[in-house]
Amino acid sequence: MTSFSVNLRSPHFTPVLLFVNTCGSFLVLVSLSTHVGSVTGSGLLAGAVLSAPWLPALLLAGPLNRLLGGHAPQRLVRLAEAASLALTAAVLVVPERALLAVAGVLLLARGYFEAVTRAATAVVLRGTVPPERLDRANTVAEIGKLTGLSVGAALAGPAGAALSLRGLLAVNAATLVLSTLLAWALPASSKPASAGAPDGARATTGTRPRVDDPVLRRLFARFLLVSFWQGFHTVAVTVVPIQVLGGGTRLVGMFVAVSSVALFAGSLAALPAQRYLDRVPSAAWAVLPMPPLLVAVLVGRTVPTLVLYALFLVLFEMAYVHYNNRLLATASDAQLPSVVTFRATLLPSGVAVSILVMGALCDLVGPLPTAFVVTVVTLLVTASTGTTGHTWRKHTQDA
Repeated sequence: MTSFSVNLRSPHFTPVLLFVNTCGSFLVLVSLSTHVGSVTGSGLLAGAVLSAPWLPALLLAGPLNRLLGGHAPQRLVRLAEAASLALTAAVLVVPERALLAVAGVLLLARGYFEAVTRAATAVVLRGTVPPERLDRANTVAEIGKLTGLSVGAALAGPAGAALSLRGLLAVNAATLVLSTLLAWALPASSKPASAGAPDGARATTGTRPRVDDPVLRRLFARFLLVSFWQGFHTVAVTVVPIQVLGGGTRLVGMFVAVSSVALFAGSLAALPAQRYLDRVPSAAWAVLPMPPLLVAVLVGRTVPTLVLYALFLVLFEMAYVHYNNRLLATASDAQLPSVVTFRATLLPSGVAVSILVMGALCDLVGPLPTAFVVTVVTLLVTASTGTTGHTWRKHTQDA
């Protein structure tokens, strides 16, 4: 019986787990945000609901780091999914008059467990997948997460129209039952050092996440650059069709649809391209998306702008996959908890800051100067981290 159970466990369940987790989460998140926005008429409150799940991870980075450094990652995923399920089931019995407020608190509290799941599954893959297949496994996991996010957000509209908030939470509870079962299918690390890693990891990470390796710091700088692009895209997907192309809500919808397809295409293209990505200098992945972005804004014509902006997003997504994989492959076992903690906290905070800055710039000077700012920042960050491409290769060979 034990042998049969062990044989059922595989790291290949990770992308499915992430898909189910994010799909159910974003189904409720987007529906609740839309409801709050329509009831209150406040875009700020609707945006606050959308950003709520990331806040606990930002505030509790230290505890997250200690959890990852001191406990088996597959157990953390199981506990996180079970805790999310328990919280969601508890909200289902809340009286109707308090349901909306309690659901908002649920998303806030559950955000921490979702951060644990995202971070710990990366550690599971690192400990169970052979090094030569790790890039592919990480890429497939990101595709699973991105697909779940997009499907959940897309279903929020029709599901919100057909179901009450309690019904949406019930659907989310059902997806959490499935993700909890999938969490039990994740294997333990096959690395002999894993059993003895907690003490060493704890000594390295201490009470708060810390990355001392200069190679990892430079990779993080470029990874945060990608979050800067994401913040720009969040603003530009509305500003470009309205201010640059002179369109209305219909063109914004078309822009959103094309952008979603382009991001999927970029993540899918990165999968077969993994064997070639490392042959391109690391700096090139930061610079490649900039020319189509600038030309897309400069040309100011609907079809060329859509095509060029889609190309920017394809290259943007491939750059994200490249830097994400480099971070996870380059980190030592002792530094991995801090790396995945920073990835789970710095990336969303970078996106949030970028949205505020890019939105303000677009209001003050317009989308074209803002696109030039994005390009200049990209070139400055790339130049200041210029040795990353060669150093990480030597670093991984020495390890």
